[in-house]
Amino acid sequence: MPLLLLAVIAMLIQQTMATVAKTAIPVLFPAIAHDLGIPSEAVLGYTWAFACVGMVVMAGCGTFIMRYGAIRVSQAGGLLMAAGLGLAALAGFDGLDFWIGAATLILGAMLIGTGATSATPASSEILARYAPTKMAPLIFSIKQTGVPAGIAIAGTLVLPLSVWIGWQHAVLVVAGFCLLIVLGLMPCRRAFDRNRRPEQKLAFADLGETIRAVLQDSALRGMALAAFVFVGLQSIFTNFTVVYLYEELNYSAVEAGAVLGLTTLVAVPARIFWGIIASTLVPARLLLGILAAVMGVAAGAMGAFTPGWSQWQVILVCIIISMTALSWHGVLLSEVARAAPDGAVGRLTGGVLAFGTAGQIASPLLFGALYFPFGYQAAYLAVGLPALAVAVVMLRGERIFTSADQNSESG
Repeated sequence: MPLLLLAVIAMLIQQTMATVAKTAIPVLFPAIAHDLGIPSEAVLGYTWAFACVGMVVMAGCGTFIMRYGAIRVSQAGGLLMAAGLGLAALAGFDGLDFWIGAATLILGAMLIGTGATSATPASSEILARYAPTKMAPLIFSIKQTGVPAGIAIAGTLVLPLSVWIGWQHAVLVVAGFCLLIVLGLMPCRRAFDRNRRPEQKLAFADLGETIRAVLQDSALRGMALAAFVFVGLQSIFTNFTVVYLYEELNYSAVEAGAVLGLTTLVAVPARIFWGIIASTLVPARLLLGILAAVMGVAAGAMGAFTPGWSQWQVILVCIIISMTALSWHGVLLSEVARAAPDGAVGRLTGGVLAFGTAGQIASPLLFGALYFPFGYQAAYLAVGLPALAVAVVMLRGERIFTSADQNSESG
């Protein structure tokens, strides 16, 4: 099997499982909240704990990838996700003290966050080695279809499974699949970890160096800004939609999960489509600006949902968000890989996505700060407006970039 094809398949499976693991708890949160005796909106706290850990992991995992190899880091991530899911399942068992249960759930979030957020830098390091430059947006987009596929699996399969066997056992099933992926990646290690550097030192100081490297490069800095806003909006959509539809629009938990899962599936072909467009017709930065504008408007529309909206209207808005806020990843990651020096793709991808993970921290805080006093409409506007600001920056930057190229050519 050609190494590029093997890399895409292996990293697609890895990315899908990481997404299922990190999405399972938010999707099941209405049932978890009931058992723990907490409001469903507490899912924002879970998301925040997950993101805090993820931000550090994203920025600091580069030296681990260099020393141990991308496949070994992916396997370690699978083990951590399985352990975190096991702790989350333990939190809901009868007889467990409330505070112990809450602490166990938060610790589980931290382990899941550590494992899941290492998936993208590790896979980017591998794909950057084998993807032709011209086709990189498409190759990265294909791999990143694992994210919407994972969300869809969590919404359409894990949630109904929880109704059948209970949410704790459903979470343990997901943990079991994480362990299977760890074993399944073992044969890939000989091919993809052969360039690892066992002498590479592990130092937390590298985290700051990675962030500085991103901020000092104008191309990477723009991608970091976009990641901050896009990941934050994506986080609100994937982690709060089930709770929103359940609490505000009176959907059943299974119906809400089905809406999230089925509309998220649209992001699978959408990611590939945007990858093709960025590889052939529209510059990646310009395309990211267009997607930012559309997702910002769609987020505002989502905040206007009321029980009077028909299901098809709700689904249409969710599809638009899925096609934009959940479908930009391959285009952005290919731009990061293009801008990064050889051998530093994994490290700088982690650095850019650390800003994205910071968006996961900031967006729930912003969302909650507006939701509690003013309601959903203000909260969704608050997370949608930054996307419009990114659209202005990207589109303005694209015009400047084009003008500079034309001046250079005429000179």
